[in-house]
Amino acid sequence: MSSALEERVTRLEEDNYFLRRRLEELNSAMVFQQKQIDALESCLARVSQLVRQLRDAQSSQASADLPANDPPPHYNSW
Repeated sequence: MSSALEERVTRLEEDNYFLRRRLEELNSAMVFQQKQIDALESCLARVSQLVRQLRDAQSSQASADLPANDPPPHYNSW
């Protein structure tokens, strides 16, 4: 092979090596981020469920604590 062709093949092999290595790094980062996303989604689901439970408990307690629809004491019908 000619010197120029050998240099070109060598350069392509080097590029291929570094691109493969970079692809593996990016893949690892993406897997890590997906695990973080999955954990955050799970946490968000638990928090959302807790908020719903608290809202339901508060609304049922609030409706039980509501005063009767009586006129205020200073409102007398003379």
